[in-house]
Amino acid sequence: MKGNRTFACAALAVLTAIAAGCSGGQSAGTNEKSDKTNEPASKASSPEPVKLKLQPVGAGYLYEEDFQMMIAEPLKKKYPHITVEYVLPAKGTMIDDLVAAKTVPDLLLYGIGNYTQYRDLGILTDITPYLTKQKIDLSRFKPWTIDNIKDNGKLYSLPYATNTNAIYYNLDLFDKFGVPYPKTGMTWDDIIEVSKRLSRVDNGVQYKGFMYLNSYWLGYQMSLPFTDATKKKAAINSDGWSRAFQMMKAIDTIPGNERGSPVADFYDKRILAMVGAYNLVPTLKQEKYQTLRWDVAGYPSFKEKPNIAPPVDIHQITISNSTKHPNEAMQVIDMLTSEEVQLISARRTGRASPLLSKRVEQELGAEMEQIKGKNVKAFFETQPAPNVMFANEDIAVQRSIDKFYKDYSSGSIDVNVLQQKIVEDANQAISGMQNK
Repeated sequence: MKGNRTFACAALAVLTAIAAGCSGGQSAGTNEKSDKTNEPASKASSPEPVKLKLQPVGAGYLYEEDFQMMIAEPLKKKYPHITVEYVLPAKGTMIDDLVAAKTVPDLLLYGIGNYTQYRDLGILTDITPYLTKQKIDLSRFKPWTIDNIKDNGKLYSLPYATNTNAIYYNLDLFDKFGVPYPKTGMTWDDIIEVSKRLSRVDNGVQYKGFMYLNSYWLGYQMSLPFTDATKKKAAINSDGWSRAFQMMKAIDTIPGNERGSPVADFYDKRILAMVGAYNLVPTLKQEKYQTLRWDVAGYPSFKEKPNIAPPVDIHQITISNSTKHPNEAMQVIDMLTSEEVQLISARRTGRASPLLSKRVEQELGAEMEQIKGKNVKAFFETQPAPNVMFANEDIAVQRSIDKFYKDYSSGSIDVNVLQQKIVEDANQAISGMQNK
């Protein structure tokens, strides 16, 4: 999202010191007088209770049980005068509804793809003054997580989690066909060669080598824009997109590796050896997948950009510009992004942290049975590509890619015609959006 592209312990200590100073060696009368003298000061030092509301853009950004362990419980210890109510969006409480009703929550959680919507609704605020006031040190974050959420030098949020990209692979299928497991550092050309060895028929079952998640994932990996931010038109006619489409076709036309459903083929049918994806751990921890033997390796890359994976969805938390308690809301954000709470998040939820802390990184999934023994370090062995600022018009381009890509991969049209069709179709859809 960068330019061209997202406690009351001090009060307790004061009270304790006062109590200690009023004891020992004094008469009952002196104690009574001293208590009365200090009563107003004691009351003044106790912060007034503050109630805040928090809404994630969707449950996956912070499940309620995760909210309890990452926000509610730590708050009781660090800022007992602050309570936060968790509110999921639903019919009547979507962010548009709340803006219309002027009841926008104090704290908002969203991802890269939601930024422009929240910005255009006019509910964000530059948090830089609060960072300065509370002396919050941004050097604890991985620099790219901050850089990728800045907009024209302004910072509207802090990252509390990042998605991860990796190759998830089925150990049973690699063992079955005697193929070495994938490893970090593989290029797309390497993946194609391995996929050829795994895409075969065995006992009447067609097994497949590799699938990426969607029909624009490789372009996304190269940080290619879908639209021209100034012209509000499709920006698919580029050498970069041509390269992406050609590599996609090379994968999808491996005999036997024809594109199906990456999720169903990997999880349920178990006929797909590898899937290149973002964080699948929340799904893989379900009981029905406990018999699936899987592990991870670093995401494959283009040879000209080694170890560069697709951009990640940076999960962000911010203060709405209508909150009456911005300072307390900022304290909640500071707590959530602290190493103490990030350790809880990494250990118990499997979320990758935006912090530089190697300790947090190494503790990922430490208290999750489904991650124990996995090659967790693979999640961090590739560098996410820079995000391109998401635009509402991008959706039209993505739909057009989905609409015409099969014609290209089947050989009916060449890559130049594919790009032309996408541009014409997407621009027509964008024009319709703008005229509404």
